[in-house]
Amino acid sequence: MVFSAKKGFTSLQAAAFSAQLVLTCSVSLLTHATISPNGKYAYKTVTIPFFAEVTKLALSSTFFYNDYVQSNGQLQIERSSQTVLTAAVPALLYFVSNNLNFIIIRELGATNFQLLNNLKILSTAIFFRIIMKVDLNKLQWRMLVLLTIGCTVSQLGQGKDGHVLVGSALGYGLKVCNACLTAMSSVFCEKFLKHLPNNFHFQNVLLYSWGVLFTTVSVVWDGELFSKGVEVLFRGHTALTFMLICNYAFVGIATSGVMKFLDNIAKTFAATGAMFIVATLSIVKFGEPFRIELVLGCLIAAVAVDVYYHGELLLDKKKDDDFLDDEELVVVQGSSSTSRGEEKNATI
Repeated sequence: MVFSAKKGFTSLQAAAFSAQLVLTCSVSLLTHATISPNGKYAYKTVTIPFFAEVTKLALSSTFFYNDYVQSNGQLQIERSSQTVLTAAVPALLYFVSNNLNFIIIRELGATNFQLLNNLKILSTAIFFRIIMKVDLNKLQWRMLVLLTIGCTVSQLGQGKDGHVLVGSALGYGLKVCNACLTAMSSVFCEKFLKHLPNNFHFQNVLLYSWGVLFTTVSVVWDGELFSKGVEVLFRGHTALTFMLICNYAFVGIATSGVMKFLDNIAKTFAATGAMFIVATLSIVKFGEPFRIELVLGCLIAAVAVDVYYHGELLLDKKKDDDFLDDEELVVVQGSSSTSRGEEKNATI
C-alpha cells in the first residue's frame, strides 16, 4: 500500500509517522553526543543494540499479553516454524545495519549521516519493485532521483582538511552499503508484517526475539564478557547512553507501526523530515559548519518530497482548471449566439 495524498493520514498512521520522524532525529543526535572528545565511544557499541532489543522485546511482550487478556484468550495467532523463521531474515539484516551505524556516524557526523539516509528512499523503491511488486509512477521515480541529487548537493561543502566531501571514504562507502541493507530489511519486514494475519505485537515479539539472539551472539563473540565479567556490558554507560537505548527501542516499535499501517516509502520519507531538524541542531549544538550547499540540498529535497506526494493533486488541479476554462468558453460562446439570435429577431 503506497500512501496517497488524496486520502490523507488516519490518526493511527499520523501517530506512527510522527513518532518515526521525531525518534529518527534523536537517534543520530544522541549517538553523536555519546562520542568522547578523542572521537571514540566510552562504551562497547555492541551493547546498545543488545539492550535496545531486550527493551523492545519486553515492551512488545507486555503489549501482546495485554491484547491476549483483553481477548479472553481467544486471540488467533499463526506460529508455525515457517512464520518464526521468516522473522529471522529482517531481524538479522537490521542487526548488521544497526551496528554499522556507529561507525558511519563517527566517520561522517550526525548531519551527513542523516542527509545520506535519504539514499534509502531510492533503494527502498527499487526493492519494493523487485520484492513486493509495488509500482510507482514516472513522476514519483523522477522525484526520488531529484531527492538523491539534493542529498548529493548537500555534501559538496569544503571539509576541514581541504577535501570537497565532508567525511571519510570509508564512511561514504559503508553508508551506501548500509542504505541498501536497511532498505532490504525494511521491505522484508513489511512483507512479514502485512502478509501474515497475526497480531501486530506478536509479530514484534518474533522479530525482537531474533534480535535479542543476534545481539547476544555479538556480545559473546566480542570475548570480553568471559574475561572481564558481566560488568563489561555496563562499562562507560551514562544517562545519555540510557536515553539512546530507549530511543532505539521506541524507534524500532514506531518503525514497525509505520510499515504495518503505512509503507516503507513513508518510513524513509520520515528520515527526510528528520534531516531538517538534525541539520539545524547539529550546527547549533555540535558546531558543525554551516554550508550553503546544505541549504540548497534541503530545498531540493523539500521540493522532491512535496511533488512526490502531491504531484497527482497538482496535475488534477490543472486538469480541473482547464475543464473550467473550457466550460466558461462554451458559456460565453453560447451567450454570444443567443444575443445574436435575439438581435436578429428584433430586426425582423
